[in-house]
Amino acid sequence: MLHTDSNATRALTTSGKRLALRGAACAIATLVVAVGALACRSNPPAAPKITPAAVVNQPVVQPQPQAATHYPFDGDAAYASIKKQCDFGPRVIGTQAHEKCLAYLLDEMRKYADETFTQKFNFLTSTQRLPNTNVVGVFYAAGSTKPSTHPILLMAHWDTRPIADGPYSAESKRGVAFRFSGGNWTPTAPIPGADDAGSGVAILIEMAKQFKAHKPPVGVVMLLDDGEDYGDFEANGNAGEGVELGARYFAQHYKETPAFGQPAYGILLDMVGASNAFFPRESISQERARVANDKVFGAAEALGYGSIFPSNRTQAVGDDHVSVNDAGIPTIDIIHPLPFGEYLETGYTYWHTTQDTPDKCSAKTLKIVGEVVESVIYSETP
Repeated sequence: MLHTDSNATRALTTSGKRLALRGAACAIATLVVAVGALACRSNPPAAPKITPAAVVNQPVVQPQPQAATHYPFDGDAAYASIKKQCDFGPRVIGTQAHEKCLAYLLDEMRKYADETFTQKFNFLTSTQRLPNTNVVGVFYAAGSTKPSTHPILLMAHWDTRPIADGPYSAESKRGVAFRFSGGNWTPTAPIPGADDAGSGVAILIEMAKQFKAHKPPVGVVMLLDDGEDYGDFEANGNAGEGVELGARYFAQHYKETPAFGQPAYGILLDMVGASNAFFPRESISQERARVANDKVFGAAEALGYGSIFPSNRTQAVGDDHVSVNDAGIPTIDIIHPLPFGEYLETGYTYWHTTQDTPDKCSAKTLKIVGEVVESVIYSETP
């Protein structure tokens, strides 16, 4: 259901975000899953001078630095947004904290976007109807008074996981059995969700402020999607149940809203705020949205952040970007590695634990990621 108001492969998992494995370079000792060939269901129409990323399968190459174009990004303000989100409590669908955070996100988006939409839908369990809401802001390009035909999609999920089932979780180490039955979790140990997913949301809110003050040269659709982290990623033969709900809903319904256009490409921000974060190329992104990936890593190199965005390293994660790619929008995932395999100790070890709190995040990291993505947007040519 859509509401609006206007201001003017899949290779999978461990519990939680799915870990996509690709070849020996990404092998995990106890999980060996082959990534199958991935292909978009349809090719999006080409946007003038904004090159949609093609579906490719090529080795990683070092990007050529490009001119960095951006405005000062306020990492401290983004960090304050993480704290505000966490102050509501765990934003699990169906809770009061979730509803309070939704009100906050709507208020922020309505301040800055040219048009604000909500996509409302339910996840039905055996005992309850859990409401989900995607918050979508549409930003007009500089000099325009209407949505773009081929905007750039920026996205981050805003809900948090109801169970602390990460490999470093105290509950997991105690041998707690998290059982997903009839669409419900028992027992529960919700995570605070500072990095996952407060960080990506915080960066996009600050970017929305920038787009209000300094119109981007191209249109932008900003998606804060709901219900990514609720359910069981391993259910139904790893197809999942009750997961990535908002991204999948957007992917299935975005064409019903003309203001969303046909995005040229997309950038997903997930777990992008930790003080020790770094962001290797994600392999599904590399295969399905290579041009967009090169834009991001080229911008990072130009800004002097090549060590934070190591272009010669890879990871593989099944995330919200998969369903969006399937819908014909080439989309990449910027994400701190999950704590498995070669990233067992350098990945985000607080992932899906009750220790995923604001003190694990950094205004400096938020500023770096914000500047990189902002540079990509402001460097586009209409």
